[in-house]
Order: sequence, then structure tokens, then C-alpha cells
Amino acid sequence: MYNTQYCKVEYQKEKNAIFCQWKEFCKGDDYRNPLRHGAELILKYQPQTWITDTTNGFESEEADTMWLLEEFMPKMIKSSIEKIIFIIKNDSPLMDEIRGQQKPLKEFFKVEFVESLEC
Repeated sequence: MYNTQYCKVEYQKEKNAIFCQWKEFCKGDDYRNPLRHGAELILKYQPQTWITDTTNGFESEEADTMWLLEEFMPKMIKSSIEKIIFIIKNDSPLMDEIRGQQKPLKEFFKVEFVESLEC
């Protein structure tokens, strides 16, 4: 498990998923290192699902968004991940940003929005 003041990332065996829970705003390596750890967990466990909890999420810095698209996503596309789940409230201020990410993601993954994991 990777756990800092900014983010927690872990493999959840019962869901065969990587769970990424954002806690507060961060950028640079504080943003990228949790995702790098998630990529390592994908290689180790070969899960089919990536779950991102955006309940305490934030708008990403442009440099981190570019890193996400140019470096992280190509690794995800070549991985065992088939589905990406965003935990996000319908009235979240991040909804527009996440919907913007949904469009390119849908080319490679099944994408779902839920308000909680119990949904």
C-alpha cells in the first residue's frame, strides 16, 4: 500500500482492483508517485479495474495532466486494466474535468461513474 497525506493507493483483492483515493491537493511527484505505485501494483496483481475516489479530489495542474496523458495512460492501455471507475458526486466541482477525461478513456476502457462503492 502507498499512503501519504495526499493519496492512498492499494490493491483490493476482493474487487481485483487498484483503489486510488485522493485526499487533498497535490502536484508534481506528490501527484505522480501514487499513480506510479498503482502502475507497479498492476504489474504485480494484473487487476481488471482501476477505481479512483475523487470525493476529496481537485483540479490537476496542467503539467500533471500532460504527464497523465503522455506517460501514465499509455502504460494503463497496455496493462490488464479493462474498466475505470470514478467515485464522484453528481454535483462535484470536478465533474467537468472528469467527463473530459472520460471521452479519451472510453476508447480503451469501460468507464463508470458512481457516487460510492456501494452503488
